Amino acid sequence: MARWLVKALALSPAVVTSTFLTMLVGAAMPPLAGSVLFFGGLLAGLLLLVGVGEQAAARVLLWSRPARVAEREVLAGPLTLLCRAGLGPPLVRLRVRVGETSIGAAGMGRQTVVVSQGLVAAVEDGSLPVDQAAAVIAHAAGLVRGGWVRHDPVLGFWTLPWQLVRGVAQAIAAGGRRLPLTTVAWRLRGVVIGIAAIQSAQAHQVGLALVIAGIGVISYAMPVWDRHWQRALLDAGDRAVRAAGLAAAMAAFVRRCPSTAGSRARVRALEPSTAPTRPVGLVR
Repeated sequence: MARWLVKALALSPAVVTSTFLTMLVGAAMPPLAGSVLFFGGLLAGLLLLVGVGEQAAARVLLWSRPARVAEREVLAGPLTLLCRAGLGPPLVRLRVRVGETSIGAAGMGRQTVVVSQGLVAAVEDGSLPVDQAAAVIAHAAGLVRGGWVRHDPVLGFWTLPWQLVRGVAQAIAAGGRRLPLTTVAWRLRGVVIGIAAIQSAQAHQVGLALVIAGIGVISYAMPVWDRHWQRALLDAGDRAVRAAGLAAAMAAFVRRCPSTAGSRARVRALEPSTAPTRPVGLVR
């Protein structure tokens, strides 16, 4: 499946929902304020679409700032390896996500790579080897250079309403998990949605029945679409890591993480087979 189609399936519910919510809020506002919201948002989206304001979007959406001189000095070793592979500055612009203690890096837009403050600290105290740090950053930089996250600034901006609603829903769901039968009710939502759709159809409310059925289908399909997209990003980043000659370092880094079936498969894909080849002989 084409990567644009996989991404479209993963993000279309968020885009459609955000557009609907924005139009709903704009319609409830005074005409002037609603016009400012609509046309101002449209202008900002168009600017981000052509690459203008990428650093501002990274600041707001990823809570990041440009890497400081001291941080760039700490990362001098990894950046040297990245530059040799064509994945370092000035082809990418390095930013740091303050307050993020885990080790990670993310790409955004045409040039931006955001590393966590935890990655910088781990390199500084020696707990993360230079080549492994370079591999982590190379994964994000490879997605940037490959165009996989080119339109993420505009998509992140456009889906802010969805992210807000999702954050509230997740907070409510976190509290609801403590209530008995909540998890069972969510797993059986298909039955409830099916009954509601049938009742609406029997009441000759065909449009409402289709909407209810559509919501049910999307609630099941969204996690699947999102997993496909995340898998595609993971594989594309790993291909960039292998092309940069850092596959062994990335495999070593993955081993530091909790062992799962997915992580073990990823290590096997990153590392070339070292099994000895059995010599072929003639049988007489």
